[in-house]
Formats: sequence, structure tokens, C-alpha cells
Amino acid sequence: MKLRELAVAIGGELVGDGEVVVTSVTEVGRAVPGALVMVREAHLLSLAEASTASALLLSQDLRAMVKPAVRVKDARLALARAIALLYPAPPAPPGVHPTAVIGGQTIVGTGGFVGPYVVIGEGSRISDGVTIMAGCVLGRQVTVGEGTVIYPRVAVYDRTEIGRRVILHSGAVVGSDGFGYAVSAGEHVKIPHIGRVVIEDDVEIGANTTIDRATLGETRIGAGTKIDNLVQVAHNVTVGRGVVIVAQCGIAGSVIIGDGAVLAGQIGVKDHVHIGARATILAKSAVTKDVPEGAVFSGNPARPHREGLKQQAALHRMLHTDSPPRHRNAG
Repeated sequence: MKLRELAVAIGGELVGDGEVVVTSVTEVGRAVPGALVMVREAHLLSLAEASTASALLLSQDLRAMVKPAVRVKDARLALARAIALLYPAPPAPPGVHPTAVIGGQTIVGTGGFVGPYVVIGEGSRISDGVTIMAGCVLGRQVTVGEGTVIYPRVAVYDRTEIGRRVILHSGAVVGSDGFGYAVSAGEHVKIPHIGRVVIEDDVEIGANTTIDRATLGETRIGAGTKIDNLVQVAHNVTVGRGVVIVAQCGIAGSVIIGDGAVLAGQIGVKDHVHIGARATILAKSAVTKDVPEGAVFSGNPARPHREGLKQQAALHRMLHTDSPPRHRNAG
């Protein structure tokens, strides 16, 4: 692709020769002819200009002196768009593989792909342009929206509803029973989970993440939410729109997470907690009580981050203050 075309496509300002052809995106240290290299920090600019890269992708406050470049307001966003343009995903051949097993009264739309050894239960509805890769199992009465991609070995239980343009990565399990038991004479009696899971449009769910069905009602993941690998979402959880949940989080039952909240890695959230919209929970926190909208919490138990920093500073001062000298008893 010519640099001029790329600049238009990603909404950047072209500086220099727009006829230069770029064919790849690389890091500064791995630059080769034809490569586009992103530079966001001034100290890397001279290194990038001295490399064999054909062009640079620069933050708006930087200016190349030697190589042609595209300057943008948000270099990370522009990088995402450039990669998508230069590395388009190869389309799966449309059709249903002969080894796939499709249940009765199931509808499979046009223009999609159902891969080898896929099983889809009775009464399901698979919309147009859906890709279901090898070894996936979808239960009965599952619905999948247009343009969704389901990677190999995903399990989707009965009556799950999946929206449009959703991405489910390998090993994800959606709709398994929640962890709920009653106790009788010292024995754990399983509570049947007869609810479902609803995943709205444009959600991405990482590899080996599990989302439990509701005991009653539904577990819901809001539109545009992005969930990393190895996350556990328990029964009856409601996750708002545009939420980010990073790897190894465990979210207990009936938690509500507001729109735009961010949960960093290795966070545990107690059942029935409400995390407000646009709140941020920092890594390795244990959330045991409600978090207000827009707040930043950290620690175990989680508390306002600034409050935690003040407590740590006070403890540090106390531990490192010299003790007064001891006096010997006379005599």
C-alpha cells in the first residue's frame, strides 16, 4: 500500500514522499525495507530514522527529518488501523464442512463457515457471515449474530444468545452452570441453573475464559466489552457496555459492573458488589464493597487508591523512624 493511501485510511497527516510503498509493520529494532515503524517517544526517533524502515508512524508532537512519515493524534489507535489494513485476516471459505453435525430445525445463514467437527444443537439460529472454527460445540437454541467469529474448541451451552461481531477465542466456555449449592445434613445439594447468558454486540472474550449461566434470569455482557484470557464471570453477573476486564480476574455471583469500568489483572470481586461506571480497579485488588462511579480503588481489601498510598507512606515513616536511645538504670 502506498503511504499516501495509508495516511488517508488512518486519518493521518502525510509528511514527505507519499509514493513510498509499505508492506508491513514492525518495531524499531526489527525494521526492514517496506516496513512502517511507530514512534511515540522522542528518544527513539533518531534510531527509527537510521533504520532500514521505509516510513514512520509518528505522534503529532514528533517530526521526521529524513524518512517519509504519517503524523497522527493517537499513534496507538492509528497503529491498530494500519495493522488491520496491512494484515487482513484471510476469509474462511464459506460453507459447512461435511463432518459438522447440525441439529434439526437449526438455521445456518449464508456467507459463513462451519468448520470440521463442529456440533450445533437443535433449534439454533446462526446468522449470515458467522465463522465457527473446528471442534466447537454449540448447544440447543443458541443464537449467534452476524459477523461473529468463534475460534476452535469453544463450548456454548443451551439457550445462550450471542450478538453481532462478537469474538470468542479458543477454549472459552459460555453458559456453564454457576457454582451454587444448598446444604442438607452436611451435604452439598446442587442448585440447578436454568437461566442463560446474553452477550451483546462487539464483545471479545479471551481464551479459556468462562462465563456462567444465571441461576434464574440471565448473565449479561454489555456491548463493546473486552474480556481477556483466563477470566471467570459467575452466575447472574451484569457487565455494562465498554468494560475492560484483564486476565485472571474472578468475578463472583450477582456482581454489577457499570459502563466503561476497568478491572486490571488478578482482581477478585466479592458477590453482590456494585462497581460504578468508569471506575478503575488496580491489579491484584480484592473488591469486597461497592465502588463509586469514576473511583480508583486498589489493595486488599480494595479502598480508594490515594487513601491506600497515604496509609503506606504513614507506615513507612513509622517503621523507619529512629527509636529514642534507651537509658541504663542507675546502680
